[in-house]
Amino acid sequence: MFSSDKVVYFDYNATAVPLPQTHRLNMDIVDRCFGNPSSPHQCGREAKDLLESSRLRIAQLLGVSPQEILFTSGGTEGNNTILRQLALQISPQHVITSQIEHPSILETCRVLEQLPQIEVTYLPVTENGVIDPEILLEAIRPDTCLISLMTVNNETGVIQPMEQLSSIAQAHEIPLHTDSVQGVGKIPISWAEWGVHYATATAHKWGGPKGIGLLYVKQGASLEGLITGGKQERGRRAGTENVMLIHDFAESLQWTINQQAAVSTRLQSFKKQIINQLETTNGFFINGQVDSCLPSTLNVGFEGVSAESLLISLDLDNIAVSTGAACSSGAIEASHVLLAMGLDRKKAKSCLRISMGWNTIQEEVNYLMERIQFHVNRLYQKNNARP
Repeated sequence: MFSSDKVVYFDYNATAVPLPQTHRLNMDIVDRCFGNPSSPHQCGREAKDLLESSRLRIAQLLGVSPQEILFTSGGTEGNNTILRQLALQISPQHVITSQIEHPSILETCRVLEQLPQIEVTYLPVTENGVIDPEILLEAIRPDTCLISLMTVNNETGVIQPMEQLSSIAQAHEIPLHTDSVQGVGKIPISWAEWGVHYATATAHKWGGPKGIGLLYVKQGASLEGLITGGKQERGRRAGTENVMLIHDFAESLQWTINQQAAVSTRLQSFKKQIINQLETTNGFFINGQVDSCLPSTLNVGFEGVSAESLLISLDLDNIAVSTGAACSSGAIEASHVLLAMGLDRKKAKSCLRISMGWNTIQEEVNYLMERIQFHVNRLYQKNNARP
């Protein structure tokens, strides 16, 4: 039986195992490009050249213009930048988002709602976790100024119908922002073809470095910078750019997109195996429509079993998975995403998220399945519980 003294990792949606090129120090680049890219001397010019060549590579990989990309610290900063510019307006502002968004959207919207001129509509989702385009259409008002809907849900892996959602936004001439943090590098992304005005991504979700993300701003779309104090990023985001992280962003994205099809095929096979094996396990159920989810992500539950107990048991076996959000005390809360999909709190607190990535191997999948089935059966016997 497979066993390991290292962590068997199934929490890629939280952060991916780093690709080798993201932590292999390139001394030549460090020696040549340590300068401030805003400085006019040779050291600064060399750093600036690397910064802009990396920006160009990323733009080409994503099918957008390099002038439409600005670098941030990650998805949370990018999402805040888009939403918080609304606070500068004095006229009534109606925002549409969904109940299943990342906390960087939901919590920021709740802050903005404290302002008298801003009102937010939170769209429900279907039992499969999909945003219904018809519900979006019904929510639009004359004062709707922004629609913010994620590309892929981080907990279930459900891929949203961005083409349809974007078509509705375009037809009503309303700017659309999409949080693509869980989509870039995992599925084909077409911001330009979709016609979105704003999009966010972060490198560590596919194996790039932490602390570096991007904000896509469609040419002609308005943007008030969240961080002021300098003219970096064409005056839209102050602060000296981290050229090495941006270079590693480009390197890791290049590898990830080149390998996307092959990795997706392998992970889809693992996902099918996991479902087939777990179907024989007590109380098993799946959240989200499997054929419209990321190949890498599976959200499953075991009715009558505490996911917190199961997570702890797996952790003692050196297996890393995730469950609902932890509150400040560290206890596991019911996922707001699963509640929005119609699960009751007890059932939502029986669910695990299994997320795989570029470094997942067959032996790890086999080990995960063996230990999950063992612990679920053990916990049922201990609790004398059957669904």
